[in-house]
Amino acid sequence: MTQKNPSRRSFLKSSSLAAAAVSLKGSVSLAQSKQVDGYIDVLPSEPIAEISDEIYGHFIEHLGGVIYDGVWVGEGSKIANVNGIRKAFIDTMRDVKAPVLRWPGGCFADSYDWHDGVGPRSKRPARAGFWKQQESNQYGLHEFMHTCTAIGAKPYLAANLRTQPARDFYQQIEYCNAPSGNIPSNSAAPAMPNGLAAQRAANGDKEPFNVDLWGVGNESWGCGGNMTPEEYAAEFRRFTAWTPTYGDTPLRFIAVGPNGDDVDWTTRLFKALYGNPERRHLWGLSIHYYTSGSPTKFAAGDALKFNDDEYYDLLTRGSLMEKVITDCWTAISNATPNSLANERSHDFAVKLVVDEWGAWYGKGTELAPEYNLSQQSTMRDALLTGITLDTFHRHSDKVGAAAVAQSINCIHSLMLAQGDKFCVTPTYQVFRMYAPHRGGQSVRASFTAAAIPNPMGETASQVGGNSYIGQLPPIKTLAGLSGSASVKGKTLTLTVVNPHLTQPMTTEIAVRGASIASAKGTVLAEKDVHAHNDFAHPDAVKPSDLASLTPAGGKLVHTFAPASVTSFEITLA
Repeated sequence: MTQKNPSRRSFLKSSSLAAAAVSLKGSVSLAQSKQVDGYIDVLPSEPIAEISDEIYGHFIEHLGGVIYDGVWVGEGSKIANVNGIRKAFIDTMRDVKAPVLRWPGGCFADSYDWHDGVGPRSKRPARAGFWKQQESNQYGLHEFMHTCTAIGAKPYLAANLRTQPARDFYQQIEYCNAPSGNIPSNSAAPAMPNGLAAQRAANGDKEPFNVDLWGVGNESWGCGGNMTPEEYAAEFRRFTAWTPTYGDTPLRFIAVGPNGDDVDWTTRLFKALYGNPERRHLWGLSIHYYTSGSPTKFAAGDALKFNDDEYYDLLTRGSLMEKVITDCWTAISNATPNSLANERSHDFAVKLVVDEWGAWYGKGTELAPEYNLSQQSTMRDALLTGITLDTFHRHSDKVGAAAVAQSINCIHSLMLAQGDKFCVTPTYQVFRMYAPHRGGQSVRASFTAAAIPNPMGETASQVGGNSYIGQLPPIKTLAGLSGSASVKGKTLTLTVVNPHLTQPMTTEIAVRGASIASAKGTVLAEKDVHAHNDFAHPDAVKPSDLASLTPAGGKLVHTFAPASVTSFEITLA
Protein backbone atom coordinates (compact mmCIF):
# COMPACT_ATOMS: atom_id res chain seq x y z
CA MET A 1 0.00 0.00 0.00
CA THR A 2 1.32 3.45 -0.90
CA GLN A 3 1.16 5.60 2.18
CA LYS A 4 2.90 8.23 4.26
CA ASN A 5 4.34 7.44 7.67
CA PRO A 6 5.23 10.76 9.30
CA SER A 7 5.63 9.37 12.81
CA ARG A 8 8.41 7.07 11.64
CA ARG A 9 10.16 9.32 9.15
CA SER A 10 9.30 12.90 10.10
CA PHE A 11 12.66 14.24 8.94
CA LEU A 12 12.04 13.42 5.26
CA LYS A 13 11.01 16.94 4.31
CA SER A 14 14.55 18.27 3.82
CA SER A 15 16.94 15.60 2.64
CA SER A 16 17.27 16.29 -1.09
CA LEU A 17 20.78 17.77 -0.83
CA ALA A 18 22.26 14.48 0.35
CA ALA A 19 20.70 12.72 -2.62
CA ALA A 20 21.86 15.24 -5.19
CA ALA A 21 25.47 14.09 -5.00
CA VAL A 22 24.61 10.53 -5.93
CA SER A 23 24.92 9.36 -9.54
CA LEU A 24 21.66 9.78 -11.49
CA LYS A 25 21.24 6.09 -12.27
CA GLY A 26 23.50 4.60 -9.66
CA SER A 27 23.17 2.85 -6.33
CA VAL A 28 25.06 3.00 -3.05
CA SER A 29 25.50 0.56 -0.22
CA LEU A 30 23.90 1.14 3.15
CA ALA A 31 27.23 1.89 4.75
CA GLN A 32 27.91 4.70 2.24
CA SER A 33 24.62 6.51 2.87
CA LYS A 34 23.77 8.15 6.19
CA GLN A 35 20.81 10.16 5.02
CA VAL A 36 17.93 9.06 2.81
CA ASP A 37 14.81 10.63 1.30
CA GLY A 38 12.48 7.68 1.49
CA TYR A 39 11.87 4.13 2.65
CA ILE A 40 10.33 1.12 0.95
CA ASP A 41 9.27 -1.79 3.14
CA VAL A 42 8.19 -4.94 1.34
CA LEU A 43 6.20 -7.51 3.32
CA PRO A 44 6.16 -10.91 1.54
CA SER A 45 4.24 -12.41 4.48
CA GLU A 46 1.24 -10.19 3.62
CA PRO A 47 -0.05 -11.41 0.24
CA ILE A 48 -2.84 -9.57 -1.58
CA ALA A 49 -3.71 -11.76 -4.59
CA GLU A 50 -2.16 -13.12 -7.76
CA ILE A 51 -1.65 -10.45 -10.42
CA SER A 52 -3.78 -11.48 -13.38
CA ASP A 53 -2.13 -11.50 -16.80
CA GLU A 54 -5.28 -9.85 -18.10
CA ILE A 55 -4.48 -6.64 -16.21
CA TYR A 56 -2.02 -6.03 -19.07
CA GLY A 57 -4.73 -6.04 -21.76
CA HIS A 58 -5.06 -3.79 -24.82
CA PHE A 59 -7.76 -2.12 -26.90
CA ILE A 60 -8.30 -1.27 -30.58
CA GLU A 61 -11.30 0.60 -32.01
CA HIS A 62 -12.43 1.67 -35.47
CA LEU A 63 -11.28 5.22 -34.83
CA GLY A 64 -8.87 7.47 -36.73
CA GLY A 65 -5.76 5.54 -37.75
CA VAL A 66 -6.11 2.69 -35.24
CA ILE A 67 -7.48 -0.10 -37.43
CA TYR A 68 -6.77 1.16 -40.93
CA ASP A 69 -3.05 1.85 -41.27
CA GLY A 70 -2.34 1.05 -37.63
CA VAL A 71 -3.40 -2.61 -37.52
CA TRP A 72 -4.70 -3.38 -41.01
CA VAL A 73 -2.65 -2.48 -44.10
CA GLY A 74 -4.10 -5.11 -46.44
CA GLU A 75 -2.65 -8.23 -47.94
CA GLY A 76 -1.43 -6.43 -51.05
CA SER A 77 0.41 -3.70 -49.13
CA LYS A 78 4.14 -3.09 -49.57
CA ILE A 79 4.25 -2.64 -45.80
CA ALA A 80 5.37 -5.87 -44.14
CA ASN A 81 2.24 -7.73 -43.09
CA VAL A 82 0.88 -11.11 -42.06
CA ASN A 83 -2.36 -11.74 -43.96
CA GLY A 84 -2.97 -8.00 -44.12
CA ILE A 85 -2.09 -7.27 -40.48
CA ARG A 86 0.86 -4.94 -39.97
CA LYS A 87 3.78 -7.17 -38.97
CA ALA A 88 5.32 -4.50 -36.71
CA PHE A 89 2.06 -4.39 -34.76
CA ILE A 90 2.07 -8.16 -34.32
CA ASP A 91 5.73 -8.23 -33.32
CA THR A 92 5.33 -5.44 -30.77
CA MET A 93 2.24 -6.95 -29.20
CA ARG A 94 4.00 -10.31 -29.01
CA ASP A 95 6.97 -8.57 -27.40
CA VAL A 96 4.79 -7.28 -24.56
CA LYS A 97 2.97 -10.65 -24.50
CA ALA A 98 -0.42 -8.96 -24.91
CA PRO A 99 -2.84 -11.25 -23.02
CA VAL A 100 -6.15 -9.68 -24.10
CA LEU A 101 -7.26 -7.52 -27.03
CA ARG A 102 -10.60 -5.64 -26.86
CA TRP A 103 -12.54 -4.80 -30.06
CA PRO A 104 -14.45 -3.21 -31.92
CA GLY A 105 -15.00 -0.38 -29.42
CA GLY A 106 -15.45 1.85 -27.54
CA CYS A 107 -18.35 3.96 -28.71
CA PHE A 108 -18.04 2.39 -32.18
CA ALA A 109 -19.26 -0.95 -30.79
CA ASP A 110 -22.80 0.28 -30.09
CA SER A 111 -23.32 1.32 -33.71
CA TYR A 112 -21.59 -1.71 -35.26
CA ASP A 113 -23.30 -4.63 -36.96
CA TRP A 114 -20.96 -7.60 -36.74
CA HIS A 115 -22.64 -9.16 -39.81
CA ASP A 116 -21.10 -6.35 -41.93
CA GLY A 117 -17.60 -7.62 -41.17
CA VAL A 118 -17.95 -11.29 -42.19
CA GLY A 119 -17.95 -12.98 -45.59
CA PRO A 120 -15.95 -12.05 -48.71
CA ARG A 121 -14.40 -8.61 -48.32
CA SER A 122 -15.47 -7.62 -51.83
CA LYS A 123 -19.10 -8.02 -50.77
CA ARG A 124 -18.97 -6.29 -47.42
CA PRO A 125 -20.94 -3.04 -47.24
CA ALA A 126 -19.27 0.29 -46.58
CA ARG A 127 -20.89 2.28 -43.79
CA ALA A 128 -20.70 5.75 -42.33
CA GLY A 129 -18.69 5.08 -39.18
CA PHE A 130 -19.49 6.37 -35.70
CA TRP A 131 -16.43 8.63 -35.62
CA LYS A 132 -17.38 10.63 -38.76
CA GLN A 133 -15.32 8.47 -41.06
CA GLN A 134 -16.19 5.84 -43.63
CA GLU A 135 -16.07 2.24 -42.43
CA SER A 136 -15.09 -0.12 -45.26
CA ASN A 137 -15.53 -3.26 -43.11
CA GLN A 138 -12.40 -4.75 -44.65
CA TYR A 139 -11.33 -5.48 -41.08
CA GLY A 140 -14.04 -7.53 -39.41
CA LEU A 141 -14.60 -10.39 -37.00
CA HIS A 142 -12.38 -12.97 -38.72
CA GLU A 143 -9.56 -10.48 -39.25
CA PHE A 144 -9.73 -9.55 -35.59
CA MET A 145 -9.60 -13.20 -34.54
CA HIS A 146 -6.61 -13.77 -36.82
CA THR A 147 -4.94 -10.75 -35.19
CA CYS A 148 -5.47 -12.27 -31.75
CA THR A 149 -4.09 -15.62 -32.94
CA ALA A 150 -1.01 -13.99 -34.45
CA ILE A 151 -0.36 -12.08 -31.23
CA GLY A 152 -1.28 -14.91 -28.86
CA ALA A 153 -3.95 -12.77 -27.19
CA LYS A 154 -7.40 -13.69 -25.87
CA PRO A 155 -10.21 -11.89 -27.76
CA TYR A 156 -12.50 -9.59 -25.76
CA LEU A 157 -15.56 -8.58 -27.78
CA ALA A 158 -17.61 -5.49 -26.98
CA ALA A 159 -21.18 -6.24 -28.08
CA ASN A 160 -23.74 -3.81 -29.48
CA LEU A 161 -26.42 -3.15 -26.86
CA ARG A 162 -27.75 0.19 -28.15
CA THR A 163 -28.77 -0.51 -31.75
CA GLN A 164 -29.14 -4.30 -32.05
CA PRO A 165 -31.54 -6.74 -30.36
CA ALA A 166 -30.52 -9.44 -27.91
CA ARG A 167 -30.98 -12.01 -30.68
CA ASP A 168 -27.94 -10.64 -32.53
CA PHE A 169 -25.83 -10.99 -29.39
CA TYR A 170 -27.00 -14.59 -28.93
CA GLN A 171 -26.21 -15.35 -32.57
CA GLN A 172 -22.79 -13.71 -32.40
CA ILE A 173 -21.90 -16.01 -29.50
CA GLU A 174 -23.11 -18.98 -31.54
CA TYR A 175 -21.20 -17.83 -34.63
CA CYS A 176 -17.99 -17.47 -32.61
CA ASN A 177 -18.20 -20.52 -30.38
CA ALA A 178 -20.45 -23.24 -31.80
CA PRO A 179 -18.57 -26.34 -33.01
CA SER A 180 -18.71 -27.24 -36.68
CA GLY A 181 -20.53 -30.35 -37.83
CA ASN A 182 -24.09 -31.59 -37.60
CA ILE A 183 -26.47 -30.91 -34.76
CA PRO A 184 -27.66 -34.30 -33.36
CA SER A 185 -31.30 -35.06 -34.05
CA ASN A 186 -33.77 -36.38 -31.45
CA SER A 187 -36.21 -37.59 -34.10
CA ALA A 188 -36.26 -39.70 -37.21
CA ALA A 189 -35.15 -36.68 -39.21
CA PRO A 190 -31.47 -36.61 -40.18
CA ALA A 191 -28.99 -34.48 -38.25
CA MET A 192 -28.71 -30.95 -39.62
CA PRO A 193 -25.62 -28.79 -40.12
CA ASN A 194 -25.02 -26.22 -37.40
CA GLY A 195 -26.07 -23.16 -39.37
CA LEU A 196 -23.96 -20.35 -37.88
CA ALA A 197 -20.94 -22.59 -37.34
CA ALA A 198 -21.26 -23.73 -40.94
CA GLN A 199 -21.38 -20.07 -42.01
CA ARG A 200 -18.23 -19.39 -40.00
CA ALA A 201 -16.50 -22.35 -41.65
CA ALA A 202 -17.59 -21.14 -45.09
CA ASN A 203 -16.04 -17.79 -44.23
CA GLY A 204 -12.68 -19.44 -43.59
CA ASP A 205 -12.59 -20.64 -39.97
CA LYS A 206 -13.91 -24.12 -39.32
CA GLU A 207 -12.72 -24.26 -35.71
CA PRO A 208 -14.62 -22.15 -33.15
CA PHE A 209 -13.07 -18.95 -31.85
CA ASN A 210 -13.93 -19.86 -28.23
CA VAL A 211 -14.51 -16.28 -27.09
CA ASP A 212 -15.23 -16.17 -23.36
CA LEU A 213 -14.85 -12.42 -22.62
CA TRP A 214 -17.92 -10.39 -23.64
CA GLY A 215 -18.58 -6.76 -22.87
CA VAL A 216 -22.35 -6.24 -22.82
CA GLY A 217 -22.51 -2.75 -24.31
CA ASN A 218 -20.13 0.16 -23.78
CA GLU A 219 -20.56 3.37 -21.79
CA SER A 220 -24.33 2.90 -21.62
CA TRP A 221 -24.49 6.00 -19.41
CA GLY A 222 -23.32 8.01 -22.47
CA CYS A 223 -22.64 7.08 -26.10
CA GLY A 224 -24.01 3.59 -25.48
CA GLY A 225 -27.59 4.74 -24.95
CA ASN A 226 -27.79 7.52 -22.32
CA MET A 227 -29.40 5.01 -19.98
CA THR A 228 -30.04 5.13 -16.26
CA PRO A 229 -28.44 2.35 -14.19
CA GLU A 230 -31.84 0.71 -13.78
CA GLU A 231 -32.49 0.76 -17.53
CA TYR A 232 -29.09 -0.73 -18.26
CA ALA A 233 -29.48 -3.43 -15.60
CA ALA A 234 -32.69 -4.61 -17.29
CA GLU A 235 -30.93 -4.73 -20.66
CA PHE A 236 -27.93 -6.59 -19.23
CA ARG A 237 -30.18 -9.26 -17.71
CA ARG A 238 -32.15 -9.60 -20.96
CA PHE A 239 -29.06 -9.86 -23.18
CA THR A 240 -27.32 -12.43 -20.99
CA ALA A 241 -30.31 -14.60 -20.07
CA TRP A 242 -29.92 -18.20 -21.28
CA THR A 243 -27.11 -17.44 -23.68
CA PRO A 244 -25.51 -20.53 -25.25
CA THR A 245 -22.35 -22.07 -23.83
CA TYR A 246 -20.23 -24.49 -25.83
CA GLY A 247 -17.51 -26.58 -24.26
CA ASP A 248 -16.27 -26.41 -20.70
CA THR A 249 -15.28 -22.73 -20.57
CA PRO A 250 -18.01 -20.52 -19.05
CA LEU A 251 -18.71 -17.17 -20.66
CA ARG A 252 -17.52 -14.13 -18.73
CA PHE A 253 -19.91 -11.22 -19.18
CA ILE A 254 -18.77 -7.72 -18.26
CA ALA A 255 -21.37 -5.14 -17.34
CA VAL A 256 -21.01 -1.42 -18.07
CA GLY A 257 -19.71 0.28 -14.97
CA PRO A 258 -19.25 3.91 -13.98
CA ASN A 259 -17.92 6.99 -15.71
CA GLY A 260 -14.82 7.43 -13.56
CA ASP A 261 -15.73 7.78 -9.89
CA ASP A 262 -19.50 7.79 -10.35
CA VAL A 263 -20.43 5.88 -7.19
CA ASP A 264 -24.14 6.55 -7.71
CA TRP A 265 -24.13 4.62 -11.03
CA THR A 266 -22.41 1.60 -9.45
CA THR A 267 -24.64 1.55 -6.38
CA ARG A 268 -27.90 1.81 -8.32
CA LEU A 269 -26.71 -0.64 -10.98
CA PHE A 270 -25.97 -3.40 -8.49
CA LYS A 271 -29.19 -2.88 -6.60
CA ALA A 272 -31.03 -3.26 -9.89
CA LEU A 273 -28.95 -6.22 -11.10
CA TYR A 274 -29.54 -8.12 -7.88
CA GLY A 275 -33.25 -7.32 -8.00
CA ASN A 276 -33.46 -10.58 -9.93
CA PRO A 277 -31.75 -13.63 -8.35
CA GLU A 278 -30.62 -14.95 -11.76
CA ARG A 279 -27.13 -13.42 -11.61
CA ARG A 280 -24.83 -16.25 -12.66
CA HIS A 281 -23.52 -14.45 -15.74
CA LEU A 282 -22.04 -11.34 -14.08
CA TRP A 283 -18.25 -11.78 -14.02
CA GLY A 284 -16.89 -8.25 -14.27
CA LEU A 285 -17.73 -4.57 -14.09
CA SER A 286 -16.16 -2.22 -16.63
CA ILE A 287 -14.57 1.05 -15.43
CA HIS A 288 -13.39 3.85 -17.72
CA TYR A 289 -11.04 6.45 -16.29
CA TYR A 290 -9.03 8.81 -18.48
CA THR A 291 -6.68 11.51 -17.24
CA SER A 292 -7.12 14.62 -19.37
CA GLY A 293 -4.35 17.07 -20.12
CA SER A 294 -6.25 19.90 -18.45
CA PRO A 295 -7.67 19.97 -14.92
CA THR A 296 -10.71 22.00 -15.95
CA LYS A 297 -11.55 20.82 -19.47
CA PHE A 298 -11.63 17.27 -20.74
CA ALA A 299 -9.26 16.35 -23.61
CA ALA A 300 -7.44 19.67 -23.41
CA GLY A 301 -3.79 20.36 -22.82
CA ASP A 302 -0.92 19.53 -25.15
CA ALA A 303 0.85 16.18 -25.24
CA LEU A 304 4.25 17.85 -25.75
CA LYS A 305 3.94 21.45 -24.56
CA PHE A 306 3.35 21.36 -20.83
CA ASN A 307 4.91 23.18 -17.88
CA ASP A 308 5.98 21.80 -14.50
CA ASP A 309 2.64 22.57 -12.86
CA GLU A 310 0.74 20.74 -15.59
CA TYR A 311 3.11 17.79 -15.30
CA TYR A 312 2.51 17.35 -11.58
CA ASP A 313 -1.22 17.92 -11.94
CA LEU A 314 -1.66 15.21 -14.59
CA LEU A 315 0.21 12.62 -12.51
CA THR A 316 -1.71 13.61 -9.38
CA ARG A 317 -5.04 13.17 -11.11
CA GLY A 318 -3.80 9.93 -12.66
CA SER A 319 -3.05 8.59 -9.20
CA LEU A 320 -6.76 8.93 -8.40
CA MET A 321 -7.19 5.58 -10.18
CA GLU A 322 -6.77 4.18 -6.65
CA LYS A 323 -9.80 6.10 -5.38
CA VAL A 324 -11.85 5.10 -8.42
CA ILE A 325 -11.11 1.42 -7.75
CA THR A 326 -11.72 1.47 -4.00
CA ASP A 327 -14.87 3.61 -4.28
CA CYS A 328 -16.31 1.28 -6.92
CA TRP A 329 -15.46 -1.80 -4.84
CA THR A 330 -17.09 -0.30 -1.75
CA ALA A 331 -20.20 0.63 -3.72
CA ILE A 332 -20.54 -2.95 -5.01
CA SER A 333 -20.14 -4.34 -1.50
CA ASN A 334 -22.68 -1.93 -0.02
CA ALA A 335 -25.22 -2.59 -2.76
CA THR A 336 -24.87 -6.38 -2.70
CA PRO A 337 -27.35 -8.24 -0.47
CA ASN A 338 -25.90 -9.44 2.84
CA SER A 339 -26.79 -13.01 1.96
CA LEU A 340 -24.12 -12.89 -0.72
CA ALA A 341 -21.31 -11.68 1.54
CA ASN A 342 -19.67 -15.09 1.86
CA GLU A 343 -20.16 -15.76 -1.83
CA ARG A 344 -18.51 -12.45 -2.75
CA SER A 345 -15.43 -13.30 -0.71
CA HIS A 346 -14.76 -16.37 -2.81
CA ASP A 347 -14.88 -17.27 -6.49
CA PHE A 348 -18.13 -15.46 -7.23
CA ALA A 349 -16.82 -11.98 -6.41
CA VAL A 350 -17.31 -9.53 -9.28
CA LYS A 351 -14.01 -8.40 -10.78
CA LEU A 352 -13.28 -4.82 -11.82
CA VAL A 353 -12.27 -4.48 -15.48
CA VAL A 354 -10.57 -1.14 -16.21
CA ASP A 355 -10.87 -1.56 -19.96
CA GLU A 356 -10.21 2.06 -20.94
CA TRP A 357 -7.52 4.10 -19.23
CA GLY A 358 -4.74 6.51 -20.14
CA ALA A 359 -3.84 10.17 -20.72
CA TRP A 360 -6.06 12.02 -23.19
CA TYR A 361 -4.85 15.34 -24.66
CA GLY A 362 -6.21 17.92 -27.06
CA LYS A 363 -5.37 18.34 -30.72
CA GLY A 364 -1.95 19.42 -31.92
CA THR A 365 0.26 16.35 -32.04
CA GLU A 366 -1.86 13.99 -34.17
CA LEU A 367 -0.03 12.17 -36.97
CA ALA A 368 -2.39 13.69 -39.56
CA PRO A 369 -5.78 15.46 -39.46
CA GLU A 370 -7.62 12.23 -40.28
CA TYR A 371 -5.90 10.37 -37.42
CA ASN A 372 -8.62 11.28 -34.95
CA LEU A 373 -7.48 11.26 -31.28
CA SER A 374 -3.90 10.33 -32.09
CA GLN A 375 -1.29 12.07 -29.94
CA GLN A 376 2.37 11.95 -28.98
CA SER A 377 3.59 10.19 -25.85
CA THR A 378 6.37 11.46 -23.57
CA MET A 379 8.17 10.46 -20.39
CA ARG A 380 5.23 12.03 -18.53
CA ASP A 381 3.02 9.31 -20.00
CA ALA A 382 5.55 6.65 -19.04
CA LEU A 383 5.29 7.73 -15.39
CA LEU A 384 1.50 7.74 -15.59
CA THR A 385 1.67 4.19 -16.99
CA GLY A 386 3.84 3.05 -14.09
CA ILE A 387 1.59 4.71 -11.50
CA THR A 388 -1.48 3.06 -13.05
CA LEU A 389 -0.06 -0.47 -13.37
CA ASP A 390 1.29 -0.29 -9.82
CA THR A 391 -2.22 0.67 -8.65
CA PHE A 392 -3.67 -2.39 -10.39
CA HIS A 393 -1.06 -4.61 -8.69
CA ARG A 394 -1.84 -3.21 -5.25
CA HIS A 395 -5.50 -4.00 -5.88
CA SER A 396 -5.04 -7.34 -7.61
CA ASP A 397 -7.74 -8.76 -5.34
CA LYS A 398 -10.22 -6.42 -7.04
CA VAL A 399 -8.95 -5.78 -10.58
CA GLY A 400 -9.27 -8.85 -12.78
CA ALA A 401 -8.55 -7.30 -16.18
CA ALA A 402 -7.76 -3.99 -17.88
CA ALA A 403 -7.11 -2.54 -21.32
CA VAL A 404 -4.98 0.50 -22.08
CA ALA A 405 -6.64 2.86 -24.56
CA GLN A 406 -5.40 2.34 -27.15
CA SER A 407 -2.74 0.04 -28.59
CA ILE A 408 -1.74 2.11 -31.62
CA ASN A 409 -2.31 5.62 -33.05
CA CYS A 410 -4.84 6.72 -30.42
CA ILE A 411 -4.70 8.32 -26.96
CA HIS A 412 -2.28 6.40 -24.64
CA SER A 413 -0.65 4.32 -27.39
CA LEU A 414 2.19 1.83 -27.22
CA MET A 415 2.88 2.36 -30.94
CA LEU A 416 2.63 5.00 -33.67
CA ALA A 417 2.40 4.09 -37.35
CA GLN A 418 1.81 5.95 -40.59
CA GLY A 419 2.39 4.20 -43.89
CA ASP A 420 5.74 2.44 -43.69
CA LYS A 421 6.84 4.53 -40.68
CA PHE A 422 6.65 3.00 -37.21
CA CYS A 423 7.92 3.55 -33.67
CA VAL A 424 7.12 2.55 -30.12
CA THR A 425 6.37 4.99 -27.30
CA PRO A 426 7.63 5.31 -23.70
CA THR A 427 4.41 3.60 -22.59
CA TYR A 428 5.50 0.47 -24.46
CA GLN A 429 8.80 0.50 -22.55
CA VAL A 430 6.99 0.52 -19.20
CA PHE A 431 4.78 -2.42 -20.23
CA ARG A 432 7.95 -4.40 -20.97
CA MET A 433 9.65 -3.39 -17.74
CA TYR A 434 6.62 -4.38 -15.64
CA ALA A 435 6.06 -7.75 -17.34
CA PRO A 436 7.76 -9.83 -14.57
CA HIS A 437 4.89 -8.90 -12.21
CA ARG A 438 2.42 -10.89 -14.29
CA GLY A 439 1.27 -14.05 -12.55
CA GLY A 440 3.18 -13.12 -9.41
CA GLN A 441 1.75 -12.88 -5.92
CA SER A 442 1.15 -9.22 -5.13
CA VAL A 443 2.36 -8.42 -1.61
CA ARG A 444 2.02 -5.43 0.67
CA ALA A 445 4.62 -2.71 0.30
CA SER A 446 4.87 0.58 2.17
CA PHE A 447 6.36 3.63 0.40
CA THR A 448 7.38 6.40 2.78
CA ALA A 449 8.40 9.78 1.37
CA ALA A 450 7.31 13.39 1.62
CA ALA A 451 4.32 14.12 -0.60
CA ILE A 452 4.62 16.58 -3.48
CA PRO A 453 2.13 19.49 -3.40
CA ASN A 454 0.04 19.73 -6.55
CA PRO A 455 0.34 23.39 -7.62
CA MET A 456 -2.97 23.07 -9.51
CA GLY A 457 -4.76 21.08 -6.82
CA GLU A 458 -7.67 23.46 -6.27
CA THR A 459 -8.48 23.94 -9.97
CA ALA A 460 -8.18 20.21 -10.59
CA SER A 461 -11.28 19.40 -8.57
CA GLN A 462 -14.91 19.18 -9.63
CA VAL A 463 -14.25 18.26 -13.24
CA GLY A 464 -17.62 17.06 -14.47
CA GLY A 465 -19.53 16.60 -17.69
CA ASN A 466 -18.38 14.03 -20.22
CA SER A 467 -14.91 13.93 -18.72
CA TYR A 468 -14.67 10.24 -17.81
CA ILE A 469 -13.61 11.59 -14.44
CA GLY A 470 -16.79 12.51 -12.62
CA GLN A 471 -16.90 14.62 -9.48
CA LEU A 472 -13.69 14.43 -7.47
CA PRO A 473 -12.42 16.11 -4.30
CA PRO A 474 -9.60 18.67 -4.44
CA ILE A 475 -6.45 16.88 -5.56
CA LYS A 476 -3.70 18.49 -3.55
CA THR A 477 -0.77 16.07 -3.29
CA LEU A 478 1.13 13.44 -5.24
CA ALA A 479 3.01 10.60 -3.55
CA GLY A 480 6.75 11.32 -3.45
CA LEU A 481 7.42 7.65 -4.22
CA SER A 482 4.96 4.96 -5.30
CA GLY A 483 5.12 1.43 -6.63
CA SER A 484 4.23 -2.21 -6.09
CA ALA A 485 5.83 -5.56 -5.27
CA SER A 486 5.18 -9.18 -6.21
CA VAL A 487 6.82 -12.53 -5.49
CA LYS A 488 7.40 -15.67 -7.56
CA GLY A 489 9.34 -18.26 -5.58
CA LYS A 490 12.58 -16.58 -4.48
CA THR A 491 12.25 -13.71 -6.96
CA LEU A 492 10.81 -10.38 -5.84
CA THR A 493 9.78 -7.85 -8.49
CA LEU A 494 9.66 -4.27 -7.24
CA THR A 495 8.63 -1.34 -9.43
CA VAL A 496 8.97 2.28 -8.33
CA VAL A 497 7.99 5.67 -9.76
CA ASN A 498 9.84 8.81 -8.66
CA PRO A 499 7.74 11.71 -10.00
CA HIS A 500 10.05 14.52 -8.79
CA LEU A 501 11.17 16.56 -11.79
CA THR A 502 14.57 17.52 -10.38
CA GLN A 503 15.11 15.60 -7.14
CA PRO A 504 16.81 12.20 -7.01
CA MET A 505 15.37 10.10 -4.20
CA THR A 506 17.88 8.11 -2.16
CA THR A 507 15.79 5.33 -0.66
CA GLU A 508 16.32 2.45 1.72
CA ILE A 509 14.68 -0.77 0.51
CA ALA A 510 14.01 -3.51 3.07
CA VAL A 511 12.29 -6.87 2.64
CA ARG A 512 10.75 -7.72 6.00
CA GLY A 513 11.28 -11.32 7.09
CA ALA A 514 13.78 -12.06 4.31
CA SER A 515 17.27 -11.09 3.17
CA ILE A 516 18.33 -9.79 -0.21
CA ALA A 517 20.88 -12.07 -1.86
CA SER A 518 21.29 -10.07 -5.08
CA ALA A 519 19.53 -7.48 -7.18
CA LYS A 520 19.52 -6.06 -10.67
CA GLY A 521 17.31 -3.52 -12.32
CA THR A 522 16.25 -1.36 -15.23
CA VAL A 523 15.41 2.34 -15.29
CA LEU A 524 13.55 4.57 -17.73
CA ALA A 525 14.67 8.16 -17.21
CA GLU A 526 15.54 11.16 -19.37
CA LYS A 527 16.98 14.58 -18.56
CA ASP A 528 13.92 16.20 -20.16
CA VAL A 529 10.49 14.86 -19.21
CA HIS A 530 9.22 16.01 -22.63
CA ALA A 531 11.44 13.40 -24.30
CA HIS A 532 9.61 11.13 -26.74
CA ASN A 533 10.12 8.84 -29.71
CA ASP A 534 9.08 9.71 -33.24
CA PHE A 535 9.62 8.26 -36.69
CA ALA A 536 12.92 10.12 -37.12
CA HIS A 537 14.12 9.18 -33.62
CA PRO A 538 12.52 5.82 -32.78
CA ASP A 539 14.94 5.00 -29.94
CA ALA A 540 15.22 8.40 -28.26
CA VAL A 541 13.53 7.06 -25.11
CA LYS A 542 14.49 3.59 -23.98
CA PRO A 543 15.44 1.95 -20.66
CA SER A 544 18.93 1.20 -19.45
CA ASP A 545 20.36 -1.25 -16.94
CA LEU A 546 21.12 0.03 -13.47
CA ALA A 547 24.66 0.20 -12.15
CA SER A 548 25.75 -2.51 -9.75
CA LEU A 549 23.32 -3.00 -6.89
CA THR A 550 24.99 -4.13 -3.66
CA PRO A 551 22.79 -5.14 -0.73
CA ALA A 552 24.21 -4.64 2.75
CA GLY A 553 22.80 -5.90 6.01
CA GLY A 554 19.81 -7.42 4.23
CA LYS A 555 18.84 -4.03 2.84
CA LEU A 556 19.49 -2.04 -0.30
CA VAL A 557 19.89 1.70 -0.73
CA HIS A 558 19.24 3.06 -4.20
CA THR A 559 18.96 6.54 -5.65
CA PHE A 560 15.99 6.89 -7.97
CA ALA A 561 16.57 9.31 -10.83
CA PRO A 562 14.22 12.28 -11.18
CA ALA A 563 11.07 11.59 -13.23
CA SER A 564 11.90 7.90 -13.53
CA VAL A 565 10.33 4.47 -13.65
CA THR A 566 12.46 1.66 -12.18
CA SER A 567 12.03 -2.12 -12.11
CA PHE A 568 14.05 -4.38 -9.78
CA GLU A 569 14.56 -8.12 -9.92
CA ILE A 570 15.56 -9.06 -6.38
CA THR A 571 16.68 -12.55 -5.44
CA LEU A 572 15.80 -13.42 -1.86
CA ALA A 573 18.22 -15.42 0.27
